[in-house]
Amino acid sequence: MAGTFTSRAQGAITAGPLLVGAAVFAGLMLLADRMLGDPDTHWHIALGARIWRDGAVPWTDTYSHTVAGTRWIAKEWLSQLLLFGARAAAGWWGVVALSAAALAVTVALLFRWLARRLRWSLALGLTLLSVLFLAPHALARPHVLALPLLLVWAIELSAAAERREAPSPWLLGVLVLWANLHGSFTIAYPLAALLGADALLGAAPGRRLDLAGRWCLFGLGALGAGCVSPYGLHSMVVTLTIFGSGESLPFVTEWQPLAFDGIGLAALGLSALLALGLALEPGRNAVRLAALAMLTAMMLRHTRFLDLFALVAPVLAAGPLLRRFPGLGPEPDRPGARFPGWCGALGSLAVAALASGLAAGREVAPSASVTPAAALASARSAGLTGPVYNDYDFGGFLMAEGVPTFIDGRTDQLYLGGFISGLDRAVRHSETGPFLAILDRHRVTWALVRTDGREARHLTGAPGWLLLHGDPVATVFGRASPVPAALPSARPGS
Repeated sequence: MAGTFTSRAQGAITAGPLLVGAAVFAGLMLLADRMLGDPDTHWHIALGARIWRDGAVPWTDTYSHTVAGTRWIAKEWLSQLLLFGARAAAGWWGVVALSAAALAVTVALLFRWLARRLRWSLALGLTLLSVLFLAPHALARPHVLALPLLLVWAIELSAAAERREAPSPWLLGVLVLWANLHGSFTIAYPLAALLGADALLGAAPGRRLDLAGRWCLFGLGALGAGCVSPYGLHSMVVTLTIFGSGESLPFVTEWQPLAFDGIGLAALGLSALLALGLALEPGRNAVRLAALAMLTAMMLRHTRFLDLFALVAPVLAAGPLLRRFPGLGPEPDRPGARFPGWCGALGSLAVAALASGLAAGREVAPSASVTPAAALASARSAGLTGPVYNDYDFGGFLMAEGVPTFIDGRTDQLYLGGFISGLDRAVRHSETGPFLAILDRHRVTWALVRTDGREARHLTGAPGWLLLHGDPVATVFGRASPVPAALPSARPGS
């Protein structure tokens, strides 16, 4: 009987994640337009095309006219190459499918790991909450390609800590791949430090010195693994640039504090429940409580870290909660144990194929709100040349179209030192003068701005500027007179 149960349970554990992953993939394929709604998707693909063409990664900016020549690295170069490959192979559907597959694999892995430890209802509930938290950032961008690696890293470190052992060296290979896919790999280090401390806390006193040595060796290996990329240590340092200056963070939506809406309140509620469960054994769970507090604080400060919380928090809490409440473990007589694995495989293939078929019957393209194609065509027809002023959200599109930008989504490394903050002050100013002074200073000859934006209101009727095109998405303005000569060199807003 034990052997029969083990076989059937294994089939259930195989079938469930396949079906969950297929459902996520199918849902994202049906929401393909939404996944292409981010302006940065354009420039990531354009950069991947350049890397493929040149056979090298860039070290300086050549895409803007305002900060051209500034040191800049494409730290997500491998993701950009993959997104370009998907676009070249299967058009925009290829980009959506690649991103959807990465998210589906992530969710399936999470459910599989939770279902091996907890009741299926609880595992499924936690997984669905994670899907809810991942949803706002379910976009065709490099970060989604790194999510499976983040989850594997957290799972393996947590399991090693629970066994009071050092992580396996193969995990360093995961970090090498992660470091070339996305800059979020730097979170691997605090997670490793915290879970290493958790392993030491629970180990027998006589083993702690040896265990500490092995975790330290793993940590040193992790530091080296994070530098195995074309940029070496520079990819790691760039993350410090983002949080060191902090200048660009207030102007990017995903770096805003967590909103107390439905998703935000659900995330806080889950954090509180997990913390309460861990706090029932405060001594044994002290480090994991600290890790959960760190994840919650990061999420509250920047909504971008909701993804991190969604995947890592359940992994941190599952083992200790099961130890405290054994009844949360899998039920030996659960109906799922009689569900053959091959049925799950066939069912998941059917779900994914059906969604793909329905999706393939329609065209998919990036959102018109970040793709001002008609406005750019009009500007080109009018013969507009020279430096452009563009809306922030149009920067990615212009990069892909070969137009040097005024500003774009690479604010993690560029447009710092007062540039973006000064520009924001001028755009928000009640008077037109400060904004026009910036355009003069950068010798801007035409503008491609959002029709309902502040810049359009500044330029409408401004001396020396003419309205040349307008549509619901974008408006084009051109200079009616030459750029004033002998302009002072200064940063925007200064």
